[in-house]
Amino acid sequence: MHKTLLTLCAALALCGSLATAQTMNQTASSAGDAPNMGRAPKEMNGIGRLDLRVLDAAGNPVPNAYATLESRRTDGFFCEAYGSTDSRGVFAMPPLHMGELKLIVKAKGFENATIAVDRNALAEPVIVRLVRKS
Repeated sequence: MHKTLLTLCAALALCGSLATAQTMNQTASSAGDAPNMGRAPKEMNGIGRLDLRVLDAAGNPVPNAYATLESRRTDGFFCEAYGSTDSRGVFAMPPLHMGELKLIVKAKGFENATIAVDRNALAEPVIVRLVRKS
């Protein structure tokens, strides 16, 4: 009984320290630059991933910007990924097959942006600066 109680206490202490470490990592990553999650495809129609950073003209992050990445492949298929930026203006899109790419970014209070993206540039984050509506 004593051994079981001791094992249970050790497990709870470990869980508590993991929760603390996870909270500290989340705070640290939100305070600094987010790590690059982009991946350029190795070949045409290969799988890649776009790491999007949306900023305003002053360089401030734009949270809740909605982005769509359209991929027109040379084999005739069409793929797309979409979603919204977090509070840091960051969104790592799900991986998809990369052909000719068009990125569309929309955010409340800003002009829409439509950008042709070179799939080879996906090894680094793609930064989009939005202009406020007048």
